[in-house]
Amino acid sequence: MRSPANPNQLRVIHTARTEQVINQAAQEGLRPLVKPVIPSDQIHFRVGVYQHRKTGEIELSGDIRMKFSKDYECVVPSRTYYPYHFPCPYAAYVIPPDLAAGERVWLEDVIEDIVAVWGNQGYQPRLENAEATWTGKDFTIHFDPNKDAPYLAG
Repeated sequence: MRSPANPNQLRVIHTARTEQVINQAAQEGLRPLVKPVIPSDQIHFRVGVYQHRKTGEIELSGDIRMKFSKDYECVVPSRTYYPYHFPCPYAAYVIPPDLAAGERVWLEDVIEDIVAVWGNQGYQPRLENAEATWTGKDFTIHFDPNKDAPYLAG
């Protein structure tokens, strides 16, 4: 049975996101491929915050067309924001010593910020995992957001 998270049942390459985990992998004989974590301005969610005038409770809206009753006032106008939080400004793909150049693998946690879905309402999440090929020095990720990412209109 194929997993939707790894449909071709490829070897999984793990990602380490802290100094401790990267060093632990290196001590175990794995080779960390360290990369910077660089947030992309193309990746974002949208939110507006509305507060109930009497109770103080808030409601969130990810849709700029949504209307609230007069009991609510807009306290944070609809805006896009980067919704992901990583522990460090770097991360590493943990490379097994027997990984051969040309081998196709599954990256369980993609470090690079690649748009997974295009949307017109401010919802543009990042690609979480992907197939890739090891070149011997880096991975070529097999996902082109301009061709492979769906476009959600709504």
